[in-house]
Amino acid sequence: MATVGDPVPLGLWGFATGTWIAGTVIGGIFPSGTTADLAPVLIVFAGIAQFIAGLFAYRRAQALPATAFCCFGAFNTTAGLLFLMQAAKLLAVDAPDLVLFGFLLESFCFIALALTIAAMEANMAIVAVLGLLAIGYGCAGLPYLANSVNAGGWGIVGNIGGWFLCASAFVAYYTGMAMIVNSTRKRVVLPIWGRP
Repeated sequence: MATVGDPVPLGLWGFATGTWIAGTVIGGIFPSGTTADLAPVLIVFAGIAQFIAGLFAYRRAQALPATAFCCFGAFNTTAGLLFLMQAAKLLAVDAPDLVLFGFLLESFCFIALALTIAAMEANMAIVAVLGLLAIGYGCAGLPYLANSVNAGGWGIVGNIGGWFLCASAFVAYYTGMAMIVNSTRKRVVLPIWGRP
């Protein structure tokens, strides 16, 4: 039987890269019209590469990272394709479409929350990644549901969600680094406060 290396650091870094970059747009650093620029990173590294890491995690019988990476990899690929289709005028950007995107974000808020609860048996670093992600998706989705993206109080809630997404990404970068360093050194150099 072929052996499979640990795919978790790759999945975490694919997740972190897409989430961080998207978080900067949702957080208001860059204008929302730049979402098409996110598409290549979301589709290739945060989408396909993360999804593949999830499949390898299934191969290693790691249900938590497998589910997380496959779910969030599929989400990122979907979001990247939506942004490309909107930029190419193949998909309308009107009220019903925005509300549906809000449903998508809130669905992934729930998935992140469920995975956060599951991660409490693994390590606190993953709990932090997923908990911050759940808050980020939840806040980012509300302006879409209220049909007031980049406007008023709901827009500020969405911006706050973007910053939570960035925080989740930075914890994911750290966690991936800790797993690689600890594995290579064969001892705990960078703590993740639980089992890998």
